[in-house]
Amino acid sequence: MRPSLNRRLVTRLVVGTVLAWCMAVGWIGWRGLHEADGIFDRDLARTTASIFAVMPDAPAWNSAAGLSQKQAAGLDASAQHPAIVLRDARGQLLIHDGPLPALAFEPGDAHYHSVTYGQRRWRVFQGWNGERRYWIQVAVPLDRRNELVRELLAPILLALLVLVPPAVFAGLRGGLKPLHRLTGILSASTVPLVPVLTDERVPVELTPFTRAVDRLVERLRASLEHERRFTTDAAHALRHPLAILRLELDLAGLGDDTPARMRHLSRAHDALDRMQRLVTQLLTLARVEKLTGLDETGRFRLVGVAKAALRDISERAAVHSIELSLDHDGNDFVLGDEGLLGILVQNLLDNALRLTPDHGQVNVRVGGTTEKVMLEVNDSGSGFPIAGPACPGDRFHQPNGSVDEGSGLGLSIVQAIATLHRGQLTFDRSSLGGVRVRLTLPQAIQPPGDAG
Repeated sequence: MRPSLNRRLVTRLVVGTVLAWCMAVGWIGWRGLHEADGIFDRDLARTTASIFAVMPDAPAWNSAAGLSQKQAAGLDASAQHPAIVLRDARGQLLIHDGPLPALAFEPGDAHYHSVTYGQRRWRVFQGWNGERRYWIQVAVPLDRRNELVRELLAPILLALLVLVPPAVFAGLRGGLKPLHRLTGILSASTVPLVPVLTDERVPVELTPFTRAVDRLVERLRASLEHERRFTTDAAHALRHPLAILRLELDLAGLGDDTPARMRHLSRAHDALDRMQRLVTQLLTLARVEKLTGLDETGRFRLVGVAKAALRDISERAAVHSIELSLDHDGNDFVLGDEGLLGILVQNLLDNALRLTPDHGQVNVRVGGTTEKVMLEVNDSGSGFPIAGPACPGDRFHQPNGSVDEGSGLGLSIVQAIATLHRGQLTFDRSSLGGVRVRLTLPQAIQPPGDAG
């Protein structure tokens, strides 16, 4: 059986209502008995006063008898017919009227108590008159009291039993209406994955839930948008090299000339290499853009990252007789992901090599100030416009003057990694004549005794 919020609430409310009803019955019953005892005690007191009022000043020393008609007529007419025992000061029985046997003579202070005779409970009052000439016991059966309590409690308990359950179920149904409304909103939404749940009509208790759902929907929307962009970028980036690959392979298959066929196969190989670079860059960009924060961070020197990247491109630079150099000054400790910053520097150097002609220069400078660490990559290429319809960092932006055809994704990857590290990327003209790309990162505090 599937879990049901409605069934769970109904079960708990029914159990709670039954327990509350039982507690209410007990409390009302106890209060009713207490009030009924008070009423009966006051009736006993009035009956006693009525009997004392019709008694002679001096007791008659004869055998016990019942009340005379005159004495009976003087009793409180509102009281039940009581059982009466009247004694003189010595305990001599003067009057015994009623089915309850005479109780033991207890010449103490006046008080009330209950006794059982046969199968009936009796409420008894005993005490002296004002002159202490007569000692009396007046008792009435509690049957009438119990009947009075039942008459008092029956309509109250019936009302609770009849009115409370419908009120509970009506309240439960009304309380679940916001959930039904939220379900209707989601079902009626024509725009997929747009958070529309939280508004001023949502109850306070449901607001944290709806906000959590809205955040989840927003994350799903961003994830789907990320996947859509990745698919679009892949289709856009791979369409051209795939077309070249197919064309060159077709030409290689049609040609009879071996040197011409080898040229076509070499161009097809170049197209495959470009496709491989594109796929690698696309996957890197997709992985970086999907990150919302750095999973693993450490404190390290940025100059070490720059040296490793320069070693990796040294062979490619040597093929084109491009001079590589590194300048380092100041504190360059940063906090971040060393692998990601390595990808960043590698992409900056790849971009610089493509912009630099043979026998040119690429210079890397790493330095730190009190709060910032800067890494600059300068080249002696022809440069590219810093602003315009397509700016550096835009996807698939290919600057004019590139010596080698790249993917157009390198600076997008650089921008995404810089943002993750709370860094800033700027482009301007280099003193070497080409482009200067400057990355500024927050500086990590150097521990005492850590040598530069």
